[in-house]
Amino acid sequence: MSKDRIWFLVGKKLAGEASAEELNELEGLLRSDPDMHYALQNITDLWNLPVPATSEADDAFNRHLGRLKETGVQWNQVAETGIQPGDIPAQKRSRKSPFIISIAATVLLVACIFWYNAATKKTSDRPFAAGLAGKKNEVSTRNGSKTTITLPDGSKVWLNAGSVLTYNKDFGGDIREVELSGEAFFDVVPATSPATAQKVPFIIHTQHIDIRVLGTAFNVKSYPGDKHTETSLVHGKVEVMIHNRPEEKIVLHPNEKLVVKNEEAVEPVAGKPAAPDTEPLVSLSKLTYSDADSMIVETAWVQNKLAFNNESLLQVVEKMERWYNVEIEIRDEKVRAERISGTFENETIQQALDYLSISTPFQYSMQGNKVIIGR
Repeated sequence: MSKDRIWFLVGKKLAGEASAEELNELEGLLRSDPDMHYALQNITDLWNLPVPATSEADDAFNRHLGRLKETGVQWNQVAETGIQPGDIPAQKRSRKSPFIISIAATVLLVACIFWYNAATKKTSDRPFAAGLAGKKNEVSTRNGSKTTITLPDGSKVWLNAGSVLTYNKDFGGDIREVELSGEAFFDVVPATSPATAQKVPFIIHTQHIDIRVLGTAFNVKSYPGDKHTETSLVHGKVEVMIHNRPEEKIVLHPNEKLVVKNEEAVEPVAGKPAAPDTEPLVSLSKLTYSDADSMIVETAWVQNKLAFNNESLLQVVEKMERWYNVEIEIRDEKVRAERISGTFENETIQQALDYLSISTPFQYSMQGNKVIIGR
């Protein structure tokens, strides 16, 4: 339902008919569904392209109008007036039916897409461009819970807290694609196309990166609002494409981790001077192992263990919020920056906080599911 509402509001925005309240609503919906940003940006770019006049585009536009009439939409009642959207003053356009506005936006968008293809004859810059369409399956977990999924091809996915995995109902065939928001560990089985006898790739789309594999085990962490997107490879080989650097493909080998600094983490905060930032946009390193039992920290959650190694208390708290389904606020800057290592398995939130307060002296209080940490 939220996506339907998003597209409705997008149609009004592109048609110049959205009120200030509707624009604010659209912004809020996009914040709650960050995966829509990429699609919206593509549509906006297409909408703003100059329209070349070609008979092919005209024919496509007319065919689309024909389909609308077949479904009972009386487009001719609007089209026969000969009035174009740009000819109507804003205060008068606002009186038009939102339904007509949405249909107009849809028709004009389809025409723009046809004209764009006719003018450029180019494919998307994203080599792993999303192909999810039609009916989808969606598996989600709340904070404080995890689940395991076996996909139709036999691949297994462990889904961490606060995550969403989406895939087509007809998943398989010549390509296997999923969309991920959150964190998941994938154990992908090799697959071969019966038609071509070629290996079928498995592609994961996230907000900032796409990952292409053939058969391997790896972890992907891509939570909305996080500063980084991470890919950790246990065995096999994966190829990663970063959305804002489509010309590059990074190949990971076993025991390697790729960390990408997300775009929103790079942008300065309005009203505040930009602090010097020496952190690389992309970094490649080895996986982190726990000294005690040689456990891989990045994938410990699959074994129901919350592990951290030389991380700031702020980073640890972000993990704990999802793990225990609580909200934690740190009110002391020095405490926030303290570095901590450790592993939690069966501890309650109170036991975990007691342990942390011993290694890093702080006081905490709990009110319901909210925790406040200070000196």
